[in-house]
Amino acid sequence: MREALTYLALPASDQIEWLGSMLCPDELALDFDGAYQASWQSREAGWISDEVAGYLDEIDRLTNDLTEEGDEPWSAEGLQCHPTWERLRILSRAALALMPPAPWTG
Repeated sequence: MREALTYLALPASDQIEWLGSMLCPDELALDFDGAYQASWQSREAGWISDEVAGYLDEIDRLTNDLTEEGDEPWSAEGLQCHPTWERLRILSRAALALMPPAPWTG
């Protein structure tokens, strides 16, 4: 989860660099979704607090909203200009700030 959030939290220019020549912003959402689907285990173990869970739920909702908007948000220009991507960055940074560096150590 931390890795997926780290990539979502990056500035758009760094996200574009990370995605490389095969620029597919949906990879950011897919990485998050894979971790999010399994996050219930971390929630049950107490690693993910209710506050962090709220951020994760909102990130999931926003990535789903982007999907419903079609192709426009899923481009280099969308990463740089679409307001939802900036909101995702803010939420990801907030969630990361509240998560321990490794599960069950904080």
